[in-house]
Amino acid sequence: RRENMSAEQSSTQPDPNANPATSPATDPAQEENQLAQSLSASMGANMRRTANGDVDILHAIGGWRGLVESSLPAVAFLVLFTVTKELNLSLIAALAAAGVFTLIRLVQGSKLVSALTGLVGVAICAFAAYRTGNASDYFVVGFWTNGVYILAYLLSMLVRWPITGLIFAVIRGEALSWRQNPVRLRQYMLATWIITVLMMLRLAVQVPLYCANNVGALGATRLIMGLPLYALGVWLAWRVSAPEEALVSEDPEAAETADQRLVDGIECHCAHQCHDHQKSAMLDVEPQACPRNGACKQSAD
Repeated sequence: RRENMSAEQSSTQPDPNANPATSPATDPAQEENQLAQSLSASMGANMRRTANGDVDILHAIGGWRGLVESSLPAVAFLVLFTVTKELNLSLIAALAAAGVFTLIRLVQGSKLVSALTGLVGVAICAFAAYRTGNASDYFVVGFWTNGVYILAYLLSMLVRWPITGLIFAVIRGEALSWRQNPVRLRQYMLATWIITVLMMLRLAVQVPLYCANNVGALGATRLIMGLPLYALGVWLAWRVSAPEEALVSEDPEAAETADQRLVDGIECHCAHQCHDHQKSAMLDVEPQACPRNGACKQSAD
């Protein structure tokens, strides 16, 4: 009994020679994965898939309501300033439009933070224009916001954690497995580059218009290259990062071609590879058994 008790006590005592750096609780790789999982779940919360498995673009931009709420204040400002050239009146109109949407959200029971987000953003833009007396400065805050997003996307690719991978992997059910697959990692890197280039395109078009103080053209391009351009970028990023099996399933002709090639023995992946392609022979392949169990049958014509 004494020997058993001493053995149990020695087993429960920590090993003084153990290296704490290798402990799972302090493993940097594990902490990195936990942080990535948290970011992935947070960023992918606003994404979902449609009935056919594609990304829901309308939901990604906040639905029709999000599109109207983000666009109408800028439209009110642009239209009134173009017609009246009155900066203060145009700013009041933009703030009033954002205030109405905020009030509606509060009445409908939305959280205070989410309800005030749009109003605060419009208020910052209005303050920037009011402080300088220049109507073009209403849009300058968007330049800084766009620049921050560009830096974030570039940094994510630099550390090989592309943002589109973190976002799309949630609704694809990939978790973090895509980082272990070089092909999937390259696909998500390309998808992230697509959205990054589109954001760079915004600045390349809009900054010269701002410098020229062309308020009308700047406001119009801001609306066109806002959520519509973002929606296009999300769709393109989703398509280029789709797994190969998803692309085949979405393309009936490609799926039919793949099935025919499988029957012909060209792409038979079973254990007993079929190499005999005599003209007088045909392959009778069991569709479910061939890829899994290697049951290839060859029968004479």
